[in-house]
Amino acid sequence: MTRQNRQSAFEIITLSNGLRIAYLKVSGTRLFHAGFTINTGSKNDENIPGLAHCLEHMLFKGTEKRKTIHVLNSMESVGGEINAFTTKELTTIYGTSTSNNYIKLIDILCDVIFRSTFPIPELEKEKKVILDEINMYLDTPEENIYDEFQEMIFEGHPLAHNILGTPQSVESVQQSDLKAFVNKHYQPQNMVLSVIGNISIERILKGLNQFLPNQTVIVSHTQNLSIEEAKQSKAAQQGVEKTSKAFQSVPVFHQTKKTDFNQAYAIIGNYAYSSNDKNRWSFSLLNHLLGGPSMNSRLNLAIREKYGYTYNVESGYATFEETGLFHCFVGSEPKYLQKSVDLIYKELEKLNQNILGSVQLSRAKNQYVGQLIVSNENRPGLMIHMGQSLVKHDRITTIEEAIARIKEITADEIQASAKAIFQKDNFSSLLYLPE
Repeated sequence: MTRQNRQSAFEIITLSNGLRIAYLKVSGTRLFHAGFTINTGSKNDENIPGLAHCLEHMLFKGTEKRKTIHVLNSMESVGGEINAFTTKELTTIYGTSTSNNYIKLIDILCDVIFRSTFPIPELEKEKKVILDEINMYLDTPEENIYDEFQEMIFEGHPLAHNILGTPQSVESVQQSDLKAFVNKHYQPQNMVLSVIGNISIERILKGLNQFLPNQTVIVSHTQNLSIEEAKQSKAAQQGVEKTSKAFQSVPVFHQTKKTDFNQAYAIIGNYAYSSNDKNRWSFSLLNHLLGGPSMNSRLNLAIREKYGYTYNVESGYATFEETGLFHCFVGSEPKYLQKSVDLIYKELEKLNQNILGSVQLSRAKNQYVGQLIVSNENRPGLMIHMGQSLVKHDRITTIEEAIARIKEITADEIQASAKAIFQKDNFSSLLYLPE
C-alpha cells in the first residue's frame, strides 16, 4: 500500500448501539473536524412541512446541561465553530475545533443531538427567525423559483416539501412534535459520526463514550467497504424497514407567474438518474460540461458571452433515493427571457444529437476532476461527504475512485445520458415575469 493510499484510508467503526463512525486520520494538522449526519430530512416531515429544519434550529436552543448561550459559546469561545443544515433527505450537525479542544467538540455535538430539550419560549422565538428566513428566500427569485419548481414536479411525494416549510406549518410546530421527530429519527442506528483529524481513533472513542447516552462497545472496526460489499450490505437491508414512498412522475407542465421582481426568470427541468444509478456519473459530467460553475460552461458561452442576455445562467443535477432532478435556470430582462430559454434548448439538442470529440471529452474530464480535487482538499467538506456517503451508500466514495470512474466515461455514455434526459417534450417549465 502506498503512502498516498494509507493517508486516504477511511476506517468505519460500528458501535453496539448501531452508531457508525467514519474516521480519517490526517497528520500535520492542528484542526479537528467532526459531524453527525442523520438519515432524515424534509421528506420525512410528514404532515408538518419544515419540521426537520425547525428541529435543526432548535438543537442549539438548550440541552439538559446547557442553556442557549452556553451552547452557542461552547466552540466559539475557543476559536472553533459549530453549524448545521437540512436537505431533502439528510440533516448534518458539524463543527471544527483545534486538536486540543477535540473533546469539547465531541461533547457539544453529542449534547445537542441526544440531550436537547426544545424549551417552549425558545421555540416561539425561533419560529420568528425561521419565518424571516422564509421571507428572505421569497425575496430571492433564484431560490424561490427553484423551490416552487420542485414543489410542482414532485407533487404528491414527500420530496415536494419545501425544506423551510410554510409560514402556516412553521407556526403550527409544537414542542411535542420535535420530541416525537427525535424519538423516531434521531437514533444512533440512523446516523453516522464522521471525523477527520490528527487524533487517534482510540482517543476519540474514549471521549465519545463519555457523552453518548449509553456506554457502548465496538462491534466492528473495518476499512472502507468495497463497492461490491456495499451492494451486498444494501441488499441485506432490503425489506427490513422501507420508509420511502413510491415515486410517480407528474405530467409535464408549463406555467407562468406574474411577480413583483424587476427581472424575468425561467427554470426548465426533467427527472434524471437517482443517487444509486450507475448513470449518475456520466450525467454529472454532462451537467458540469453544460452549465456547471465554470465560466467556460456551454450555457454561459452560448448565452451570456455570445449575446449578453444574462448575468446568470446555469444547470444543476440533484440526486435522491427515488429519482433525480435536472434543471436549467436563467434570469434576464423580460425581452431576452424566451430567447435565452430557446438557446438553452438548442444547447441541449446539440448534446443530444452530436457525440463529443476526444479533445472535448478529455478537457471536460480534466476540468471536472480538477474541481473535485480542489473540493476534496476542503477538509470540513470532506468530513461531511464521508457522513453523507456512508449513510446513502454504506461506503465512502474516495477521491481516487471518483477520478477513476470519471476517466472511464466514454463519449457514447455521455450521448446516451443526453438522449435519455434531454428530450424537450419531457421538460416542464416555470417562468417568473414582472407585472
